[in-house]
Amino acid sequence: MSNKKMFAMNSLRRNRQILGSIFLFVLILLSSNSLYSQYSKVPGSFDKTNFQLLPAYRDAALLTATRTDFTVTMRDGVKIDCLKFVPYAAVPVGGWPTVIMVHGYGDNKETLAKFCEAQAQYGYYTMTFSVRGQGNSGGLSNLISKVEMLDLLELIDYVRADTADGSGPNKILIMGGSQGGILPYRAACNGAPVKTIITSVAPPNFGSSWIENGSIKMTFLWTIEYTPDTARYTPLVDRMSDWVYANTKEKWDSLAYWVPKDRDFLNEIPNCSVPMLVEGSWQDKFFNSADIMEGINSLTVPYSSYIGAVQGHGGDHSDAEDIWHMNWFNDWFFYWLFDMQNGALDHPKYQYASSKFPIVNNYWSFVHDSSEVPLSEVSTNLRLYFNKNSKLKTTAGGNSDKINLVNYVSGGLTMQQAVDAEFTGANFNNKFRKAKLTFDTEPFMVNTEFTGVPKFNVQYQSNSNTFVQINYQLYEIMPNGTSRFITRANYTDRNYTIKNVKKTANFKGQGHSHIISAGSKLRVVITNLDTAPTDTVFMTTNPFVLPILANSTHAVYLNSQSYLELPVVRSTGNLSTTFIKDDNENNNPYSFELKQNYPNPFNPVTTIEYTIAQSNKVEIKVYDILGKEVKTLVNEFLEAGAHKVVFNASELSSGVYFYKISSANFNDVKRMVLVK
Repeated sequence: MSNKKMFAMNSLRRNRQILGSIFLFVLILLSSNSLYSQYSKVPGSFDKTNFQLLPAYRDAALLTATRTDFTVTMRDGVKIDCLKFVPYAAVPVGGWPTVIMVHGYGDNKETLAKFCEAQAQYGYYTMTFSVRGQGNSGGLSNLISKVEMLDLLELIDYVRADTADGSGPNKILIMGGSQGGILPYRAACNGAPVKTIITSVAPPNFGSSWIENGSIKMTFLWTIEYTPDTARYTPLVDRMSDWVYANTKEKWDSLAYWVPKDRDFLNEIPNCSVPMLVEGSWQDKFFNSADIMEGINSLTVPYSSYIGAVQGHGGDHSDAEDIWHMNWFNDWFFYWLFDMQNGALDHPKYQYASSKFPIVNNYWSFVHDSSEVPLSEVSTNLRLYFNKNSKLKTTAGGNSDKINLVNYVSGGLTMQQAVDAEFTGANFNNKFRKAKLTFDTEPFMVNTEFTGVPKFNVQYQSNSNTFVQINYQLYEIMPNGTSRFITRANYTDRNYTIKNVKKTANFKGQGHSHIISAGSKLRVVITNLDTAPTDTVFMTTNPFVLPILANSTHAVYLNSQSYLELPVVRSTGNLSTTFIKDDNENNNPYSFELKQNYPNPFNPVTTIEYTIAQSNKVEIKVYDILGKEVKTLVNEFLEAGAHKVVFNASELSSGVYFYKISSANFNDVKRMVLVK
């Protein structure tokens, strides 16, 4: 066994970690410290994830449930290790309500055995299994691919045919998180004959999400580094960790091609024929919630969705959201399994929760909300430019302004050494220096919610001739100086082959919803090592994405090509007025304002000043007292900021005139007097 695999084995045995969260709230005390184990270096006591028990089939005492262990032979001869629990009672007409539970990556059927038993005691036929290449099932894991999805379809056929043991072929529900949510989700897009599916932290393009924007998530490496006692990989998947450690252009190209291949299934979503309940976490350390949003937007079947406080994959916990979850799940179960017309489909399809201060038990507080339209459509972008003097403004800096991000690496540090050291310790710190550049807004004048996907544009130049990585972290800074990490974005240029070439990139960050409190600042940190204080519980000392281990200096330009677009939803004030108190030339560039002309009265020339809050088309027209248009002064696209126009009325008669500005959703009219 290689040193790499031996190290991974020791780490895994030392710290088993939960992979996927299905349901957050503690409704039953049947938790396990390794329900969805997926990584090697996170404390084993980190998370406890519970399946919610579905509502009881009937009002009666708990039933006795009988366990049966068995195998099902797949199309290629692989035997899948299964178990089922059946209530010891008369089978109702049509069979028992039936639940199939699917475990997270690196676990096995025993992880969910107690949950299956408890659910069966409520009057359900329940079944779970060890996914191919995991637990005692045969075959090799192809890392949550079409192969494993086809296995699930065959297992569904087994359950549907098991009516002699009480299964209900027309009332089957499948539920799971991460791997356990991805496989049912894809099966639903490939003709799975089930009543409904509940999927958690499971985006349909999860393969791409693991390596998005050219950046390799630490959780991806952990997932492909299990030892054979936990997961047995196909030869292709087994090579992927070697490609990661190689840290070369050639091996990156292999990852970029093979990781999404046969795993991403976003293009299959329109084929989904099964009603879906979908949930995700804004703080997911595996997958981008933006990808869950994209999948939801492609569904054409009945569905309900939630993104917010979901603990799976490292998200925060919220008691209030747990209570809401309980009612949400129960309504869905009753509607689809018991045909109760409870209005489950009448609620807004897009439920979400926004993080905000104060911090409670080291978690954000959350505010629940909902939308009738996709969350990608509820916001207006607030563009914030990176400026000199560590400022984030709504106006751009000069074209030549720039700042250096130094990626100091020495002593031949390799990725294997960094991973083995968990990116800490004297040797690592001597060979790698974390650098960060900080940019702050002025204080927000009102509570401001952003919901959706922050996007970044950056212009950069480097003395590297391999890779360039630029990571962004968003923090809220309270008036008393207290700071808290919100979300992030990562970008790695894997094609920077010529030194000192100026390039521009545009990329998405992690989806999130957060309410910035009035008086707080938004801080953006640019860094070469994406570790944040609140990551330590889940990631310990490891970074969110693997860094680039090449000594280099990257110049980030502070001009109109380097900015953040924040998807602002609303504030307690007017969306078309001030969000940020900016110190730019004593004008607030994020205010719409039409000023009184001067001089007034005038003969025949006067000046009109105005400010626009965002880059947009602007029209300023002049009308006479009867409302007839007599002059167009402005009709063009202008950048946000302060502007002025000179009006020469030499061709007009004396009298009262009006001038009107229109830009975005802003309109204003003022009166002026021409005296000749």
